[in-house]
Amino acid sequence: MAQSPMRITTGLVVTLLQVLVVLATGRGEGAGAIVAIGLAYAGFVAALGAYLHGRRHASPNLVTLALMGDLAFIFAITAAGSPPAHYARALFGTLIVVHVANFFFGRRQSWRLLPMGMLAYAALVAFAASRGSGVDVIDELWTLLISGGGTVIVLTHASDVRRRLKILVTLFERAEHGDFSQEYDESGDVRFDAVTRVGHSYNRVRQQLADMVLTDPLTGCLNRRGFDQALAREFSRATRAGDEIALMALDLDHFKRINDSWGHLAGDSVLRETGRLLRQAVRGGDVVARVGGEEFAILLADTSASGAALFATRVCDLFRVHRFTCDNHVGGLPVRVSVGVVAGAPTGEKSDAGELWARADAAMYAAKRTGRDRVRVWTPELEDEILPALTHEYELPRKRPTVLRAPD
Repeated sequence: MAQSPMRITTGLVVTLLQVLVVLATGRGEGAGAIVAIGLAYAGFVAALGAYLHGRRHASPNLVTLALMGDLAFIFAITAAGSPPAHYARALFGTLIVVHVANFFFGRRQSWRLLPMGMLAYAALVAFAASRGSGVDVIDELWTLLISGGGTVIVLTHASDVRRRLKILVTLFERAEHGDFSQEYDESGDVRFDAVTRVGHSYNRVRQQLADMVLTDPLTGCLNRRGFDQALAREFSRATRAGDEIALMALDLDHFKRINDSWGHLAGDSVLRETGRLLRQAVRGGDVVARVGGEEFAILLADTSASGAALFATRVCDLFRVHRFTCDNHVGGLPVRVSVGVVAGAPTGEKSDAGELWARADAAMYAAKRTGRDRVRVWTPELEDEILPALTHEYELPRKRPTVLRAPD
């Protein structure tokens, strides 16, 4: 991943702190070498800064180069300014840079940097031992092993935290668009830490948020956003399985008359009762939604056109015999419904769902134009019949892509 040039300078600043430690506790005879190394490092920083000037991002390889420059500076300044007994400072400086790299640049850079630092420290100890400086090689190797092992543990934990945070970010991004279908999986968390607590809290309120965002408060059915998500999921499932799906668009006939004659409270009561009737009529896996003022939609999984038409006829019959509750109307209000039906097997095209809904809506429109209180099933001939009016009223495209194939 490309990195911000400002982040690269962080590692360079950390290494400058190492210089202060070395100069404060080191030996004086390496002053000339320290100055030379410092000037070389300053030139490296200046060249890197000039290269990055005006750039918005730095490549991962450039980040690695900058971090390797940090390591080289740390070990060079330690070798020049510290006695062999204090060479562990280079190791500790390396670990600081590794953790800074992990924080700013991610696990790949830190895992790449750690073995480089470990090998460089082992080479520094071997060099000191070959010159007879009295370095206890075994003791230094133990220091290397313990420090490296501890860093591996910390980096592993940090990587796990970062991975789980990314999962949470994905969940919240999906929730921002009204998708609450996936919960945070707590089973993989080793211990109940802060990340797990956030995930647990998300799971606790997820269904409440979904109800608030995806459900129509008046009818208890899905709203348009919830229906669009359900339609997309069912399209994906049906495409994989090769199943047919059916979609019904329903519109209450002369609903405006109810509002005008009996008031909006009566209209709300009719809408509420309509939602209850439709939810009672469908199967467990089917979806009922209120997608407009008095317009509803029903999504029928694994259903053919003939099966959907039969079900739609039963819905119309149900409305014909039902009387809707109204305080001001003795015996209840009679309400009729016009239904458009379309069915087929999706091909996997992204436009399938939208085109399916447009065809169901067109069939419903045809039902209204031909007398209301009836069912119309979409066919190409039906669209030719009403295309001029639909083009004007619904702004449908004149080109009709073939997105549904006939069942075998």
